[in-house]
Amino acid sequence: MPKIHRVTKWLVRHRLTVVAAFMCLLLGGAYVVFLFKHGNSDVLALTQMTEQQDIPYCNTKSKYQMLDTYRPKKLAQQTLPVVVYVHGGGWSSGNKHNALVSYYAKFFAARGIATISVAYRLSGANPYPVQNNDVACALAYINTHSEELHVNPAKSIFFGDSAGGHLVAFAALNNPYGKYKYDTPRGVIDFYGVSDFSKIINGSHPDYNARRYLGPQYGKMAVQASPVKYITNGSPRFLFVHGTDDKIVPIAQSQEFYDALKTTKNGSKYLAIPGAHHGFIGPDLGSKKNQMIEDAIDAFLRETINVRPS
Repeated sequence: MPKIHRVTKWLVRHRLTVVAAFMCLLLGGAYVVFLFKHGNSDVLALTQMTEQQDIPYCNTKSKYQMLDTYRPKKLAQQTLPVVVYVHGGGWSSGNKHNALVSYYAKFFAARGIATISVAYRLSGANPYPVQNNDVACALAYINTHSEELHVNPAKSIFFGDSAGGHLVAFAALNNPYGKYKYDTPRGVIDFYGVSDFSKIINGSHPDYNARRYLGPQYGKMAVQASPVKYITNGSPRFLFVHGTDDKIVPIAQSQEFYDALKTTKNGSKYLAIPGAHHGFIGPDLGSKKNQMIEDAIDAFLRETINVRPS
């Protein structure tokens, strides 16, 4: 058989794999492990996302008080469970449209779950509780606009990384909160978040990002801004994911939070990632560790909102 015919035949036979590889190049290397792990049907689903950006949620036009929505295009009009994501960045930086939400929005979409990513005003000129208020305002907006967003707040998961992990933990546990009315989530996915400020704002190596977030009276604010203060027997279950080599937020912040939640017997889980530093996204760690994280999230989704991989 002529060489060109053999090449043509191979391309036809493996056309979906070729398309998937091309999409990986377009989307970036971080998606390679994920796309090929799930097979051709999920690859096609992942490339058919609908995204709506910059929806104002608190009656302002501030770019810091807007949210983005992501959902599988094939389920555009269906009411879906929802993951509400809040970004990290030391409360002073970061963006609602980042590599982590881009990756996991596709992960959740492949399971028939919508993702909403929330921006908030950053610290510095806006110390605690401004960020907490913004997240609560966004959650209240999602509740009152759930029909037009096609999401079910009663089947919600809060998800955050680093400072975002702290903010979603606070929102999940400290509810009702002020004037804001929103559903307590079924569960919280907390990637390397802060849980107890009293352990990190003092000593020889204090967390200056945490001090700036808490404001000039950071010593007085530390306890009331800490999610561990608000644990009750009715607390939702958590999934903690933290790297053992995290030099930014000590892994003890997740371990001790988990230990405190265990007393409620609510089924919370804790996953320590060997050798991982701060700020990781699953694929950064290699396929084996990424698989650990995705398996843990899948089990958590199954236990909290009865959702399974497609």
